Amino acid sequence: MPHQLPPPWRIVVTDDDPQLMTFLVTTLRSAGHCVFAAYDGNSACELALLIPDLDLLITNTRWGFVSNRDLIKSVRNKRPGLPILHIGEPMPNPDGLLDDVPALREPFTAHQLLEKVRELVGQQWAFRQA
Repeated sequence: MPHQLPPPWRIVVTDDDPQLMTFLVTTLRSAGHCVFAAYDGNSACELALLIPDLDLLITNTRWGFVSNRDLIKSVRNKRPGLPILHIGEPMPNPDGLLDDVPALREPFTAHQLLEKVRELVGQQWAFRQA
């Protein structure tokens, strides 16, 4: 029997597209997760570093003072094991920083989003239990 993950998961979501942000937050909350919406990279970084027992960061911020790469680098420095999901096209990765940051390309369905979240959080929970 597969290991059951304790819901709800704590997820920080940030995206520069208000419609996509609403879809992400609504889909995840409807699935029972505790979702923290950040409307820029700075806020996402702060939330990702402040929320205890955070399970996942979902990002696609291209504006503001913090780029996706900067956000991921800052979070990785303080929380190296936190799963991160990038929404959109894969980002350039010359230094390997993004080797473990999968991309979920648009368009995608609510089911595809929830499956990817389950996969990433499941990997992290399995690692914690080992």
